[in-house]
Amino acid sequence: MRLPKLFHKFIYSNFSRVKIFFKYIIQYFQADFKVIPHVLVGLFLSVCIYINYFMTDVRIYDQVVRNNQKSFLLVLFLFAFYAIAFIVSSSIVSLKSGAEKKPIFNLKFIFFGLIGLFFLSLDSSYYVMQFTQKLYGENPYVGRWIRSCLSNLSSSLTVILPLFILYYSVRHFKPERFGLRLNGAHIRPYFWLILFMIPLIYGASFQPDFLNTYPTYTDYHEYTVLGIDQWITAGIYELCYGFDFLSVELFFRGFMVIALSRFVGKDALLPMITVYCFLHFGKPVGEAISSIFGGYILGIFAYSSRNIYGGLIAHLGVAWGMDWLAYLNK
Repeated sequence: MRLPKLFHKFIYSNFSRVKIFFKYIIQYFQADFKVIPHVLVGLFLSVCIYINYFMTDVRIYDQVVRNNQKSFLLVLFLFAFYAIAFIVSSSIVSLKSGAEKKPIFNLKFIFFGLIGLFFLSLDSSYYVMQFTQKLYGENPYVGRWIRSCLSNLSSSLTVILPLFILYYSVRHFKPERFGLRLNGAHIRPYFWLILFMIPLIYGASFQPDFLNTYPTYTDYHEYTVLGIDQWITAGIYELCYGFDFLSVELFFRGFMVIALSRFVGKDALLPMITVYCFLHFGKPVGEAISSIFGGYILGIFAYSSRNIYGGLIAHLGVAWGMDWLAYLNK
């Protein structure tokens, strides 16, 4: 009798922690949910995904990025690319928001959103990486590994620092610090969210498209030159890789949802989801599609809780999980 009671207590206590997710989602959809903007944004994303992945043999996004490496033209292309996603989705939502107190096509929303998108373009183009070549050393294998690590840390200069300069320069986003204040955050349920996603990640890890992308760590045999175990160089890379997700959550959930929602309320979510999907156009099509749903859920959690810690935990768990399973399969 004692064992079933303990099991029942374990299930009940952990369900009570996880049900905060259902609370956030139910509250979000109960508060004046609009079907038409969601359908139109979904159609827009479907068309864009089809054009990028299925219209030609070569992915349009990959081709442009590959042909403009180390060029400021790539920064401008990405800025225009993300701006189209942002303005089109904002325009769609504005069709149903004109009579509200906070219309989506708000000048401050558009202005600060475009500033943020320039930071994102600078980051995703890796334009600043051309100025770090002196840090790579003389050995080409070690140099490539250092570059891989620095490319993930570069977001501290291209996203995190500019966002906080913006934060301390204007009064609109205070005092939430883009969701870095705890605000009574419920952290533990997000670990259960990762547990539920493990079977999906495991199933995806056997797909050829997945194994062509993951693990993100590339073996340059730098560990043989440095005289250390490969798991040390891989571990250092994975820590740097994880740091990059701090900038992702800070930008998409902290800036685009928590900060920009001060101008337009919950209608900030659909533009964020659209840009977030566009960011994934260089990855497998399944990941681009799943980013829509994953970004939507994490956006709701960030909007409701006013912090990004839960999303950061979930994102890191999934990202490191995909790399780890790819290591095992290879």
